[in-house]
Amino acid sequence: MPNIIFANTKGGSGKTTAALTLTSELLAAGAHVALLEGDPNRPLARWAERRGAPVIDGPKTRVGSAADAAVAIREAAGDSKLLVITTDNDDEAVLDWLQAAQGWGTFVIADPEGSPNQWLAQVISQAHLVLVPFAPTTLDANQVARTIRQINQTERISSKAIPHRIVITRANPGAVMTRDERDIRKSLLENALPLMDVSLADRPAFRGMFKHDALLSELTPDQVGGLPQARSNAAAFAEEIIEILRQPAAQKAA
Repeated sequence: MPNIIFANTKGGSGKTTAALTLTSELLAAGAHVALLEGDPNRPLARWAERRGAPVIDGPKTRVGSAADAAVAIREAAGDSKLLVITTDNDDEAVLDWLQAAQGWGTFVIADPEGSPNQWLAQVISQAHLVLVPFAPTTLDANQVARTIRQINQTERISSKAIPHRIVITRANPGAVMTRDERDIRKSLLENALPLMDVSLADRPAFRGMFKHDALLSELTPDQVGGLPQARSNAAAFAEEIIEILRQPAAQKAA
């Protein structure tokens, strides 16, 4: 099953919102999704718990193998299509949880801490696709290179290509692209960096998923504004990711 990681070595890049947006679209389509959370602040675990969805506290659920992790996942998940597994940066069992989650879910989506560490390197090494989100500012764009270097280093260590794409988040929700975003897109393309066509706009509905503990499909116009535009944006975002995963390079990566 595909393992997708949202990676950026800078915090505040919108990676957790992007991860939840993709999760929301996949769940609405009927997929089983396991979220592997490495962020010590646990935003996804808290969101899931408030919804009554199962959460496994990895550090407290000691496992010695992927088989042990698979048993814990089956027991915790039950009939749920969503499962969150939290792990610490120094958790030696992260690959056991990842392997077991891939055996359970249609998709595994990993959300690491916003800093380079061993957890990030291990999960990247097993990824079918790494998405590098960043807000369209020069400061955030400069951090993208750091994450790409982490991916390239992991590729050398693992001796295999790791498909990856850069995705612009918190983009201008208007019809006209800002000058900063236009210039950044041009620079990335001129440097032959793989950039997704679809950007995620800065819309209240994406933040509303956390505020109301909801999937995007569950939100109502009474709760958030611009819902049709957000849903259209999220659908295009998920569709492009699925199309990337269908490409031969992504299928062979892990």
